[in-house]
Amino acid sequence: MPKANNNKLILTVFLVAMVSFGWGLSFLAIALLVKVMEPFQLLAARWALTGLFFLALILTKKIKVKLDFHKKSTLFLLCTGLFEPCAYDILETYGIKMTSPSVSAIFVATIPCMTLIIGMLFFRYKTDSKLTISLIITFVGVVIATFFSPNFSVGGTRLGMLLMLFAVVVARLYSLFSKRASQDYDATSITTVMVIESAIVFNIIALLKGYGLKTYLIPFESLSALGSLLFLSFFCAFASYFCYNKLLSYSNPALANNIVSSLSTIIGVITGILITHDVWGWYTVIGLLITLIGVWMSGRQMQDDNQ
Repeated sequence: MPKANNNKLILTVFLVAMVSFGWGLSFLAIALLVKVMEPFQLLAARWALTGLFFLALILTKKIKVKLDFHKKSTLFLLCTGLFEPCAYDILETYGIKMTSPSVSAIFVATIPCMTLIIGMLFFRYKTDSKLTISLIITFVGVVIATFFSPNFSVGGTRLGMLLMLFAVVVARLYSLFSKRASQDYDATSITTVMVIESAIVFNIIALLKGYGLKTYLIPFESLSALGSLLFLSFFCAFASYFCYNKLLSYSNPALANNIVSSLSTIIGVITGILITHDVWGWYTVIGLLITLIGVWMSGRQMQDDNQ
Protein backbone atom coordinates (compact mmCIF):
# COMPACT_ATOMS: atom_id res chain seq x y z
CA MET A 1 0.00 0.00 0.00
CA PRO A 2 1.44 3.43 -0.94
CA LYS A 3 2.51 5.62 1.97
CA ALA A 4 -0.05 8.33 1.13
CA ASN A 5 -2.91 5.83 1.18
CA ASN A 6 -1.61 4.28 4.40
CA ASN A 7 -1.51 7.72 6.07
CA LYS A 8 -5.06 8.41 4.89
CA LEU A 9 -6.24 5.09 6.32
CA ILE A 10 -4.59 5.84 9.68
CA LEU A 11 -6.23 9.29 9.72
CA THR A 12 -9.60 7.71 8.90
CA VAL A 13 -9.30 5.20 11.76
CA PHE A 14 -8.34 8.01 14.15
CA LEU A 15 -11.26 10.20 13.08
CA VAL A 16 -13.74 7.33 13.36
CA ALA A 17 -12.42 6.43 16.83
CA MET A 18 -12.64 10.03 18.08
CA VAL A 19 -16.20 10.52 16.86
CA SER A 20 -17.44 7.09 17.98
CA PHE A 21 -16.02 7.30 21.50
CA GLY A 22 -17.14 10.91 21.91
CA TRP A 23 -20.73 10.29 20.85
CA GLY A 24 -20.87 6.82 22.40
CA LEU A 25 -19.82 8.07 25.85
CA SER A 26 -22.01 11.16 25.56
CA PHE A 27 -25.05 9.09 26.58
CA LEU A 28 -23.66 8.74 30.09
CA ALA A 29 -22.86 12.44 30.41
CA ILE A 30 -26.30 13.45 29.17
CA ALA A 31 -28.03 10.92 31.44
CA LEU A 32 -26.29 12.46 34.45
CA LEU A 33 -26.98 16.07 33.48
CA VAL A 34 -30.69 15.66 32.67
CA LYS A 35 -31.19 14.69 36.31
CA VAL A 36 -30.34 18.24 37.36
CA MET A 37 -31.06 20.27 34.20
CA GLU A 38 -33.90 20.64 31.72
CA PRO A 39 -32.99 19.54 28.17
CA PHE A 40 -32.80 23.06 26.77
CA GLN A 41 -30.80 24.23 29.78
CA LEU A 42 -28.29 21.51 28.99
CA LEU A 43 -28.16 22.38 25.29
CA ALA A 44 -27.80 26.11 26.01
CA ALA A 45 -25.00 25.67 28.56
CA ARG A 46 -23.20 23.06 26.48
CA TRP A 47 -23.07 25.08 23.28
CA ALA A 48 -22.44 28.40 25.03
CA LEU A 49 -19.35 26.89 26.64
CA THR A 50 -18.24 25.41 23.32
CA GLY A 51 -18.79 28.77 21.64
CA LEU A 52 -16.65 30.58 24.21
CA PHE A 53 -13.94 27.96 23.74
CA PHE A 54 -13.97 28.48 19.98
CA LEU A 55 -13.89 32.24 20.41
CA ALA A 56 -10.86 31.96 22.70
CA LEU A 57 -9.05 29.77 20.16
CA ILE A 58 -9.79 32.24 17.36
CA LEU A 59 -8.76 35.33 19.35
CA THR A 60 -5.50 33.68 20.44
CA LYS A 61 -4.94 32.54 16.82
CA LYS A 62 -4.73 28.89 17.81
CA ILE A 63 -7.08 28.14 14.95
CA LYS A 64 -7.66 30.04 11.74
CA VAL A 65 -11.15 30.37 10.36
CA LYS A 66 -11.53 31.43 6.75
CA LEU A 67 -15.12 32.36 5.98
CA ASP A 68 -15.95 33.81 2.58
CA PHE A 69 -19.72 33.96 2.24
CA HIS A 70 -19.54 34.58 -1.50
CA LYS A 71 -18.62 30.99 -2.35
CA LYS A 72 -21.00 28.60 -4.09
CA SER A 73 -21.44 26.28 -1.09
CA THR A 74 -22.18 29.06 1.45
CA LEU A 75 -25.85 28.03 1.68
CA PHE A 76 -24.82 24.45 2.45
CA LEU A 77 -22.41 25.76 5.12
CA LEU A 78 -25.11 27.80 6.87
CA CYS A 79 -27.66 24.98 6.69
CA THR A 80 -25.20 22.48 8.19
CA GLY A 81 -25.40 23.90 11.71
CA LEU A 82 -29.10 24.66 11.49
CA PHE A 83 -29.84 21.03 10.62
CA GLU A 84 -27.55 19.52 13.27
CA PRO A 85 -27.38 20.02 16.11
CA CYS A 86 -30.08 22.74 16.12
CA ALA A 87 -33.10 21.19 14.38
CA TYR A 88 -32.05 17.60 15.11
CA ASP A 89 -31.71 18.04 18.87
CA ILE A 90 -35.07 19.82 19.12
CA LEU A 91 -36.90 17.22 17.03
CA GLU A 92 -35.22 14.33 18.84
CA THR A 93 -35.93 15.78 22.29
CA TYR A 94 -39.66 16.12 21.71
CA GLY A 95 -39.81 12.99 19.54
CA ILE A 96 -38.44 10.83 22.37
CA LYS A 97 -40.78 12.55 24.82
CA MET A 98 -43.81 11.72 22.66
CA THR A 99 -42.79 8.14 21.78
CA SER A 100 -40.35 5.95 23.70
CA PRO A 101 -36.59 5.28 23.78
CA SER A 102 -37.20 1.97 21.99
CA VAL A 103 -39.03 3.51 19.05
CA SER A 104 -36.51 6.34 18.92
CA ALA A 105 -33.59 3.89 18.79
CA ILE A 106 -35.07 2.17 15.75
CA PHE A 107 -35.70 5.49 14.00
CA VAL A 108 -32.11 6.60 14.67
CA ALA A 109 -30.85 3.27 13.31
CA THR A 110 -32.37 4.16 9.94
CA ILE A 111 -30.18 7.27 9.62
CA PRO A 112 -27.45 5.65 7.47
CA CYS A 113 -30.10 4.23 5.11
CA MET A 114 -31.76 7.64 4.89
CA THR A 115 -28.35 9.21 4.12
CA LEU A 116 -27.94 6.80 1.22
CA ILE A 117 -31.43 7.45 -0.15
CA ILE A 118 -31.21 11.26 0.07
CA GLY A 119 -27.68 11.23 -1.34
CA MET A 120 -28.80 9.19 -4.36
CA LEU A 121 -31.94 11.25 -4.99
CA PHE A 122 -30.63 14.78 -4.53
CA PHE A 123 -26.81 14.69 -4.52
CA ARG A 124 -26.18 12.05 -7.21
CA TYR A 125 -24.00 9.92 -4.96
CA LYS A 126 -23.28 6.45 -6.26
CA THR A 127 -23.74 3.28 -4.26
CA ASP A 128 -23.25 -0.45 -4.69
CA SER A 129 -24.64 -3.69 -3.32
CA LYS A 130 -21.94 -4.05 -0.62
CA LEU A 131 -22.78 -0.68 0.93
CA THR A 132 -26.51 -1.39 0.83
CA ILE A 133 -26.05 -4.81 2.45
CA SER A 134 -23.84 -3.40 5.22
CA LEU A 135 -26.46 -0.73 6.01
CA ILE A 136 -29.22 -3.33 6.19
CA ILE A 137 -27.16 -5.63 8.41
CA THR A 138 -26.36 -2.91 10.95
CA PHE A 139 -30.01 -1.83 11.01
CA VAL A 140 -31.13 -5.41 11.67
CA GLY A 141 -28.61 -5.67 14.51
CA VAL A 142 -29.98 -2.56 16.23
CA VAL A 143 -33.58 -3.75 15.77
CA ILE A 144 -32.79 -7.13 17.36
CA ALA A 145 -31.02 -5.53 20.33
CA THR A 146 -33.98 -3.17 20.80
CA PHE A 147 -37.08 -5.18 19.88
CA PHE A 148 -36.35 -8.23 22.07
CA SER A 149 -35.43 -6.17 25.14
CA PRO A 150 -37.88 -6.50 28.06
CA ASN A 151 -37.91 -2.69 28.17
CA PHE A 152 -39.13 -2.41 24.58
CA SER A 153 -42.18 -0.20 24.22
CA VAL A 154 -44.08 0.92 21.15
CA GLY A 155 -46.04 3.58 22.96
CA GLY A 156 -46.30 7.10 21.64
CA THR A 157 -48.24 9.43 19.40
CA ARG A 158 -48.24 9.83 15.64
CA LEU A 159 -46.85 13.32 16.12
CA GLY A 160 -43.92 11.91 18.11
CA MET A 161 -43.11 9.40 15.38
CA LEU A 162 -43.41 12.12 12.76
CA LEU A 163 -40.96 14.27 14.72
CA MET A 164 -38.50 11.37 14.91
CA LEU A 165 -38.84 10.87 11.15
CA PHE A 166 -38.05 14.54 10.59
CA ALA A 167 -35.10 14.20 12.98
CA VAL A 168 -33.70 11.37 10.86
CA VAL A 169 -34.10 13.43 7.68
CA VAL A 170 -32.43 16.59 9.00
CA ALA A 171 -29.60 14.58 10.58
CA ARG A 172 -28.73 13.11 7.22
CA LEU A 173 -29.13 16.41 5.42
CA TYR A 174 -26.50 17.68 7.85
CA SER A 175 -23.94 15.06 6.80
CA LEU A 176 -24.66 15.57 3.10
CA PHE A 177 -24.59 19.37 3.39
CA SER A 178 -21.35 19.20 5.39
CA LYS A 179 -19.74 17.19 2.62
CA ARG A 180 -20.93 19.67 0.00
CA ALA A 181 -19.71 22.63 2.12
CA SER A 182 -16.28 20.95 2.38
CA GLN A 183 -15.72 21.75 -1.30
CA ASP A 184 -15.08 25.39 -0.31
CA TYR A 185 -14.56 25.32 3.48
CA ASP A 186 -12.31 23.28 5.74
CA ALA A 187 -13.48 21.29 8.77
CA THR A 188 -12.50 24.08 11.18
CA SER A 189 -14.66 26.65 9.40
CA ILE A 190 -17.64 24.28 9.13
CA THR A 191 -17.44 23.34 12.82
CA THR A 192 -17.08 26.98 13.85
CA VAL A 193 -20.27 27.96 12.01
CA MET A 194 -22.09 24.99 13.57
CA VAL A 195 -21.00 26.00 17.05
CA ILE A 196 -21.96 29.66 16.60
CA GLU A 197 -25.40 28.82 15.22
CA SER A 198 -26.05 26.24 17.97
CA ALA A 199 -24.98 28.61 20.75
CA ILE A 200 -27.26 31.35 19.45
CA VAL A 201 -30.33 29.16 18.79
CA PHE A 202 -30.28 27.15 22.03
CA ASN A 203 -29.52 30.13 24.26
CA ILE A 204 -32.35 32.14 22.70
CA ILE A 205 -34.71 29.21 23.38
CA ALA A 206 -33.45 28.93 26.97
CA LEU A 207 -34.05 32.64 27.54
CA LEU A 208 -37.54 32.48 26.00
CA LYS A 209 -38.36 29.56 28.30
CA GLY A 210 -37.36 31.74 31.27
CA TYR A 211 -34.41 29.70 32.54
CA GLY A 212 -32.17 32.74 32.97
CA LEU A 213 -28.75 32.75 34.62
CA LYS A 214 -29.49 29.54 36.53
CA THR A 215 -28.88 27.62 33.30
CA TYR A 216 -25.16 28.30 33.52
CA LEU A 217 -24.79 27.88 37.31
CA ILE A 218 -26.37 24.44 37.81
CA PRO A 219 -23.35 22.46 36.50
CA PHE A 220 -21.11 24.10 39.10
CA GLU A 221 -23.13 22.59 41.94
CA SER A 222 -21.31 19.26 41.66
CA LEU A 223 -18.03 18.01 40.18
CA SER A 224 -19.75 15.19 38.30
CA ALA A 225 -22.16 17.59 36.58
CA LEU A 226 -19.37 20.02 35.74
CA GLY A 227 -17.17 17.21 34.42
CA SER A 228 -20.03 15.91 32.26
CA LEU A 229 -20.70 19.36 30.82
CA LEU A 230 -17.01 19.89 30.04
CA PHE A 231 -16.86 16.50 28.34
CA LEU A 232 -19.91 17.28 26.21
CA SER A 233 -18.68 20.76 25.34
CA PHE A 234 -15.06 20.07 24.52
CA PHE A 235 -14.83 16.43 23.49
CA CYS A 236 -18.26 15.78 21.96
CA ALA A 237 -19.17 19.18 20.56
CA PHE A 238 -15.69 20.44 19.62
CA ALA A 239 -13.44 17.43 18.95
CA SER A 240 -16.05 14.95 17.71
CA TYR A 241 -17.86 17.31 15.34
CA PHE A 242 -14.55 18.62 14.00
CA CYS A 243 -13.37 15.06 13.32
CA TYR A 244 -16.73 14.10 11.79
CA ASN A 245 -16.76 17.09 9.44
CA LYS A 246 -13.20 16.19 8.43
CA LEU A 247 -14.22 12.57 7.83
CA LEU A 248 -17.22 13.62 5.73
CA SER A 249 -15.02 15.83 3.56
CA TYR A 250 -13.49 12.82 1.80
CA SER A 251 -15.73 9.84 2.62
CA ASN A 252 -19.07 8.59 1.37
CA PRO A 253 -21.54 10.13 3.88
CA ALA A 254 -23.68 6.98 4.13
CA LEU A 255 -20.60 4.80 4.66
CA ALA A 256 -19.03 7.10 7.25
CA ASN A 257 -22.32 7.53 9.06
CA ASN A 258 -22.96 3.81 9.17
CA ILE A 259 -19.61 3.13 10.84
CA VAL A 260 -19.77 6.06 13.28
CA SER A 261 -23.43 5.60 14.25
CA SER A 262 -23.06 1.85 14.77
CA LEU A 263 -19.86 2.09 16.80
CA SER A 264 -21.36 4.90 18.90
CA THR A 265 -24.39 2.71 19.61
CA ILE A 266 -22.20 -0.25 20.57
CA ILE A 267 -20.04 1.87 22.87
CA GLY A 268 -23.14 3.44 24.43
CA VAL A 269 -24.75 0.05 25.07
CA ILE A 270 -21.59 -1.49 26.56
CA THR A 271 -20.87 1.47 28.85
CA GLY A 272 -24.52 1.51 29.89
CA ILE A 273 -24.32 -2.15 30.90
CA LEU A 274 -21.00 -1.78 32.72
CA ILE A 275 -21.56 1.56 34.45
CA THR A 276 -25.30 2.17 34.83
CA HIS A 277 -26.23 -1.54 34.90
CA ASP A 278 -28.68 -1.39 31.99
CA VAL A 279 -30.71 -4.54 31.29
CA TRP A 280 -29.15 -6.85 28.73
CA GLY A 281 -29.48 -10.44 27.46
CA TRP A 282 -28.99 -12.71 24.47
CA TYR A 283 -30.72 -10.15 22.24
CA THR A 284 -28.08 -7.57 23.17
CA VAL A 285 -25.17 -9.89 22.37
CA ILE A 286 -26.63 -11.13 19.06
CA GLY A 287 -27.76 -7.64 18.04
CA LEU A 288 -24.34 -6.10 18.70
CA LEU A 289 -22.54 -8.96 16.93
CA ILE A 290 -24.70 -8.47 13.83
CA THR A 291 -24.10 -4.73 14.03
CA LEU A 292 -20.34 -5.33 14.25
CA ILE A 293 -20.53 -7.45 11.08
CA GLY A 294 -22.15 -4.52 9.28
CA VAL A 295 -19.49 -2.16 10.65
CA TRP A 296 -16.74 -4.54 9.53
CA MET A 297 -18.20 -4.65 6.00
CA SER A 298 -18.40 -0.85 5.90
CA GLY A 299 -14.85 -0.59 7.22
CA ARG A 300 -13.57 -2.90 4.51
CA GLN A 301 -15.27 -0.79 1.87
CA MET A 302 -13.86 2.42 3.33
CA GLN A 303 -10.39 0.83 3.31
CA ASP A 304 -10.82 -0.08 -0.35
CA ASP A 305 -11.89 3.50 -1.11
CA ASN A 306 -8.71 4.83 0.55
CA GLN A 307 -6.41 2.63 -1.52
